[in-house]
Amino acid sequence: MSRLVFVEGFPGAGKSTTAQFLARQLARRGDRARWVYEGEVPNPFVPTPPGNGYKSWEQFADRRAERWRALADVAAEHDVTLVPESALLQLPVFTMLRRNVEAAVIAALVDRLVEAATPLQPRLVYLSRPDPEAAFRAIGERRGFAWLSYHIAHSGGYTFVQARGLSGLEGLLAYWRAHAEVCAAIVDQVRLPKLVLDAAANGWPERRRRICDFTDVPYQDEPAASAGSAARAAGRYSDGRREVTIETIENRLAVRGFLWREHSALLPVAPDVFDVESWPLRLRFVGDPAAPAEAFHCSGPRLAWDSLSGIFRRLD
Repeated sequence: MSRLVFVEGFPGAGKSTTAQFLARQLARRGDRARWVYEGEVPNPFVPTPPGNGYKSWEQFADRRAERWRALADVAAEHDVTLVPESALLQLPVFTMLRRNVEAAVIAALVDRLVEAATPLQPRLVYLSRPDPEAAFRAIGERRGFAWLSYHIAHSGGYTFVQARGLSGLEGLLAYWRAHAEVCAAIVDQVRLPKLVLDAAANGWPERRRRICDFTDVPYQDEPAASAGSAARAAGRYSDGRREVTIETIENRLAVRGFLWREHSALLPVAPDVFDVESWPLRLRFVGDPAAPAEAFHCSGPRLAWDSLSGIFRRLD
């Protein structure tokens, strides 16, 4: 079986949900698996930049390929399956294309990364979005005005946008259209086993089954939280900085308030222990087992924009 499964796709296509799902499926059958969330810091697939920054894109590519070769050696030695999201395409393309690097240079780097990862028999799951502009607008609607405003403001500093005399939402959408085109072209040419799925179509259960078949991972439905666990966990909690709500939404236990305005399902791991769907976070509820939980402990890696680890105490 492959020791490395790349999960790639357009923002909002379901990369995090898919990568986490695969890692959980492997863990539930007793295999060692490591989901690598794209925003975790440090990211094992991203080398530390030189103290004075990169002097050229050649140096950038050399350092990243060297990092991947070393990581492949470690993964093989420890018999672990790596399931990184965005490592092969999204992170390199975003880093380089927004600085207006030519697509051919980006594609050459991806080829080097695939070669470096060859000992782990890598495979690629690519979640495509045929209409990237519509997909990006949909993400903005789901995640809220603050999220969209942040990305519009920062896109003004992209060399790609400046070189085309664009600005605002027009410049941001032009970038993401080009980003999708570059990724699609690389996926079409890259030399490794790949499964391309249309993430815009309905039918996540069927897509998950196809992904499991492609990666040789036995498929199992995600377990649902018991009625007792849901009742014990439900309520409002705070760590002093933010307030979150845990409730049942569409027959699934979910949490609201961690990030953006979307809710995330809670996936059972053990009694009173849950993973947060699509996020590298684990919640452990504490207190009298016969009463509503007094608090939960949130643990996970540091993220590029924040740390969510800590104790959240019940408010109600």
